[in-house]
Amino acid sequence: MEKRKPTYDLGSFQDAARRGEVAVTRTAAQAAQRLGFDYDGMMAVIESMNRRHFYKSMTAYADNAAWQDVYHVPTSAGILYVKFMAGRISAFDLLSFKEK
Repeated sequence: MEKRKPTYDLGSFQDAARRGEVAVTRTAAQAAQRLGFDYDGMMAVIESMNRRHFYKSMTAYADNAAWQDVYHVPTSAGILYVKFMAGRISAFDLLSFKEK
């Protein structure tokens, strides 16, 4: 299922990133590394995100009650596909950080 309104407040996601309360999946970290982003670079991209970059909110494939927000974020490496959701242990989970 998809919707065109964010599930999560972008400012809350960015605040959690500033506090180090965003868990980054291995897949997202590896994709970011291939694009030349280290952890600090990833956090800088998150900081640069704004509401205009929102693309869609979608349910997780394995759990249709778990919503994930997707943003298309312009960077020096091109437009990135950034996907996150509420975390189970951390405030948020960063699921995808890859080329669009």
